[in-house]
Amino acid sequence: MAAPKTRKTQRTATFEIKTVRPLKVGQQVFIAGGAKVLGNWRADGLPLTRMGENLWAGYAILPVTETVEYKITLGDWDSEALDENGITPGNFALKPGGDITLRHIVGTWKSDRA
Repeated sequence: MAAPKTRKTQRTATFEIKTVRPLKVGQQVFIAGGAKVLGNWRADGLPLTRMGENLWAGYAILPVTETVEYKITLGDWDSEALDENGITPGNFALKPGGDITLRHIVGTWKSDRA
């Protein structure tokens, strides 16, 4: 008799953020999003770890069946990541599914315009 199949309810979302320029000493990259583990839209929700001069990474355990939206920041909304045109992008959306690695390249931050 075969073992009963169990349905996976959680998944690992790994975030890898590459910055075009190294960040200043003391700066850190964060993921802010619509899940408790992402800070429920606090700009400093999920702190990422520096993996190299321009590479930051971290992971979150999220529900398999939910779409989760998120943004990339330096810890506050005045330093949100901008798109390649220097515009604040809409939310990124992680669709329902299995384990995933989400890779983004950030060239500029909102705080760079100040």
